[in-house]
Amino acid sequence: MSEQDKDAHPGADSVETIVEAVATGLDPTAPSQPTAAGVLIDLPEVVPNIGISSKTLLWIGLGSGALFTVLALAVGARSSLTIAVDGDIHRWVVANRGAFDVEFARWVTWGGATIVTIPALAVIGALAVKGPKRISSRIGSGVLLAGVASVGMYLGLTINALMGGERPDVGNWLGSAAGPTFPSGHTTSATIFAGACLWAIAPRLNSSRSRAVACSAAVAFAVIVGGSRIWLGVHWPSDVLGGWLFGVAWVALAESALIYARRRFPRPSLKGHVK
Repeated sequence: MSEQDKDAHPGADSVETIVEAVATGLDPTAPSQPTAAGVLIDLPEVVPNIGISSKTLLWIGLGSGALFTVLALAVGARSSLTIAVDGDIHRWVVANRGAFDVEFARWVTWGGATIVTIPALAVIGALAVKGPKRISSRIGSGVLLAGVASVGMYLGLTINALMGGERPDVGNWLGSAAGPTFPSGHTTSATIFAGACLWAIAPRLNSSRSRAVACSAAVAFAVIVGGSRIWLGVHWPSDVLGGWLFGVAWVALAESALIYARRRFPRPSLKGHVK
C-alpha cells in the first residue's frame, strides 16, 4: 500500500530510529561528544529562542488539548450536533466541487504525507540553525525537529486507531484514504509540520513583518491541507478540526518543554564550558 493510501502513517522503523536518536541526544548523562546515534543534540545550540515563554506555550498547548478532548468526546459519543454539522458540510462539498479544485486538492493533500513532512523537517531543522554552527549541531537540530514531529504524528495516529469511526461514504471519495477517521492523519501531520517549520524559521527572521508572513504561511498551509481532505470527501470536517487542534497542542507543548529544558539543563559544549 502506498503512503497516500495510508492516512499520513509514519514508518515504524524510521520513527523508532529518530526517537531513539533524540532520546540519546537529550540524555543528561550523555558525554559532551557525538553519541552512538551519531548526533549530539546540544539544546542551547539547536533549540531556538522564539521570543515566547514556555509558560505561554504551555497554556496554548493545554487549551488546544482541552478543546481537542471535548471534540473527541463529542465525536466518540456520536453527538447529534457534530453529525449534523459534518453531514451538512459534506453534502455541500460533494454538490459544489469541480474538476479543477479537486485536482488542486489532490496535489496539496501530499503536504500531509509523512514521506514528505518528516524528511523536509530534518533538512529545514539543519538549515535553520543560525550562524556558523558545527555540523553536529546542524544534524542535531534536524533530528530534533523531525523527531519531535514524528512522535506527535505517531501519537495522533494512535489516537486515531483508538477512536475508530467511519469515514464518509466511499462513493463520494475523490482521493485515497485508509483506516479510521478521527483525527485526520494528513491534517495532523500538516499542522505539526507547519508549526515545527515556524518554530525553526521565525527566530531567524529580522522583522515583525517577515515573522507575520511566516506565521500566515504556516496557518495557510495547515488550513489548505486539512481542507483538501474535506474537499476530496475522505474526511468529515470534525476529523480535520481534530487534526488542527491536536497538531497545535502537540507543537506548543513540545516547544514549551524544550524551551524549559534549554534553560534548565544547559549542556556542556565540546570546548568544555557551559553555554
